[in-house]
Amino acid sequence: MNLALTLRSTAIAAGAAVFALTACGTTDVSEPEAGDPTANAGPVTVTDSRGEEITLDAPAERVVTLEWAQTENVEVLGGNHVGAADLDGFQTWTSAVDVDDEVTDVGMRTEPSLESIGQAAPDLILGDTSSVPEGLLEDLEEIAPVVLQEGADASDPLGTMEDNFYLTAELLGAQARADEVWAEFEATRDAGEEAIAEADVAGTPFVLVYPTVEGNTATFRMHGPGALAQTLGEEIGLESAWADEGDEAYAISQSDVEGLSSLHEDTIVYWWTSEDEPEDPLEPLEDNSAWNSLDFVENDAMHSMERIWIYGGPASAGQWIDYLSETAIETAGQQ
Repeated sequence: MNLALTLRSTAIAAGAAVFALTACGTTDVSEPEAGDPTANAGPVTVTDSRGEEITLDAPAERVVTLEWAQTENVEVLGGNHVGAADLDGFQTWTSAVDVDDEVTDVGMRTEPSLESIGQAAPDLILGDTSSVPEGLLEDLEEIAPVVLQEGADASDPLGTMEDNFYLTAELLGAQARADEVWAEFEATRDAGEEAIAEADVAGTPFVLVYPTVEGNTATFRMHGPGALAQTLGEEIGLESAWADEGDEAYAISQSDVEGLSSLHEDTIVYWWTSEDEPEDPLEPLEDNSAWNSLDFVENDAMHSMERIWIYGGPASAGQWIDYLSETAIETAGQQ
């Protein structure tokens, strides 16, 4: 968190002004103004997640992003994308920002195209530690400086999101814009917490799952207490329902239908989907007696969550908080 705190040392006044202007519970991120009068026009030196020190001659003006969180953050901060990985997938799973149609798709997130990246002529390639296949890093570095960030860290998911966002802002010379966006996110968080408290539903357990159903067999990717989705819910007063800590990065573990019986009877379940997924992937379970006996099924305490990239930056995080607080208040009030 030291990087984020350093970059925000002058943000108090700007943040206070944005708090006063931000509507209660909003996730709208205003369009960035062209240019940043506070931006550093000189060299920029950062240390990335590998511990590598990377120096740019000036703030980046032509950026290629290899992961969706980085794509989102560059767009929110007003950076100039010349390339991004898996743009079709990005627009399918996210709605916080739009990427211009003229931006080059540089291939899959884990299989970027060197040719496409080279033709885009970036002055910065930004990704995370999982987005550069082994043996490709040196080739990428011959095209432009490469900065890698941690995709996730279950020990500090919110801090990781903040650090990545502010590191991106430093690379773009967009620190003032970053302070505005972060203040908007904090205002959304505070509004969500206030709404949960006023509705007297604080402590309601919830969990975000990603279901895969084949025939009558279902597997659920569960987000544990160290997942960003769960942490954001806890920030507004809800309680993470799934106890398994999962992996060290994303706090993800697996469950079958029977495993879901351990959830508290008042749990609200959110199933994650996209516009390309089946309209109701849980439909094959309608005749499954074990599924129908689960409390959240009997209570109709389920919601789909579409086109919010829960591993993204503050723009997506604000969307999730808004949706989570609204639906949790509605559902918990009926139980």
